Amino acid sequence: MDILQKMQLQESVYSKSETKVYHFLKDNFEKIEILTITKIASSSYTSTSAVLRFCQILGYKGFKDFRYDAIRYLHTRYKEQSEDILDQMSDQYAIVLNQIKNLDRHLIEHLTDSILKRQQLHIFGVFLSSMPARYLHFGLQDLGIASQLATDLNSGTHLSNIIEEEDTLIMFSISGATSNFNNSLSAISKNMPKRSYLITLNEHASAAKYFTHVITLPGNSFSKQSIIDVQSIPMMFVEILLNIIHSKL
Repeated sequence: MDILQKMQLQESVYSKSETKVYHFLKDNFEKIEILTITKIASSSYTSTSAVLRFCQILGYKGFKDFRYDAIRYLHTRYKEQSEDILDQMSDQYAIVLNQIKNLDRHLIEHLTDSILKRQQLHIFGVFLSSMPARYLHFGLQDLGIASQLATDLNSGTHLSNIIEEEDTLIMFSISGATSNFNNSLSAISKNMPKRSYLITLNEHASAAKYFTHVITLPGNSFSKQSIIDVQSIPMMFVEILLNIIHSKL
């Protein structure tokens, strides 16, 4: 039985003042490291004697022993929660990495060949999707392959003014929604390059209709569980793609 369960178990035997102490500590338990017995007494509108009696009901000699046990419990709980998140996310990434093996090899080969043609190459990704776009652009630059990079809607609009039919266009978008495309590349929606690629995590991407090729990366359900827009999966794909390109130079 942990300390919070112990506090709740004794709720029926607390006096009125001890009940006030209990409710204050229950609501502010995360702050126990910075709470003194005087602060608890004043904040719960009781007395230090009431706080001391509360601790003794739980089986502690005094407030010092109660506070020590509470802090130890919090540290243990934080550690367990961290390990759970670490294990969970590590397992998810392992699954995604394994699923990357199932990507269409012919499609990746087609993308690689398009990049190696050394014709005009345009890379587009806005907001957080600018991260894999930048990574691909600078990675190709290190390999001696030039590309035009657009990482916001304004530069995307400029891109639409210079893209020609024989060029290659690569767009990164986790959701594959049409909004960013329409706000920047709509001018070429009916005259897209023959080699246009959408790299997304959404197999039902609405923007797919504009592209001749769509590479759907695994991990869509994983990305929805994260507190941020997951760009690590496209970044891993770019890393793999750059290594494939390097092997062909």
